[in-house]
Amino acid sequence: MTSGIVRRGAAALLCIALAGGAAAQSKGPFGGFRHDRTQPIEIAADSLEVQEAENLAIFRGSVVAGQGTMRLTADELRVTYGSGGGATGQIRRIEAKGKVFLANGDETAAGETAEYDVAGGSIRMTGAVTLTQGGNVVKGGALTIDLNSGQGKVDGAGGRVMSVFTPAAPKEPAKAAD
Repeated sequence: MTSGIVRRGAAALLCIALAGGAAAQSKGPFGGFRHDRTQPIEIAADSLEVQEAENLAIFRGSVVAGQGTMRLTADELRVTYGSGGGATGQIRRIEAKGKVFLANGDETAAGETAEYDVAGGSIRMTGAVTLTQGGNVVKGGALTIDLNSGQGKVDGAGGRVMSVFTPAAPKEPAKAAD
């Protein structure tokens, strides 16, 4: 049989170590999403379906995935893995669908879909995307983040990009010593 199913209601956990370069956290727009992609990816869900012939694992229901300090939640996660390299193979791509939420520190992104190219270290999110960093908010149709460099881009995708930036609070002047 080429597929196995773990029924809804049973928690599934998949932990696969990835190969790739380490990256330190950095400040600035999109810098909060820069991370060490060599960390294992852990995934928990209500159900797991494995389609061995397609090298595909489908997690459904309240999916929570984590890698290092980065967390992703969605209704469904489709994990494409390569053959060889361990019992389950190495993750190549992750596709998230339905109420996708990505967080790392105080930086978050929300949308309807996301695609994570694990080997390339990039994430593309679409569907009424909202990016927040502290009090700053950027909204658009699509978001692309390079996890290696911490650089990103928000596209209007047929509309405009809307932004709200919150200025830093003024610093209190130093008090003179008596």
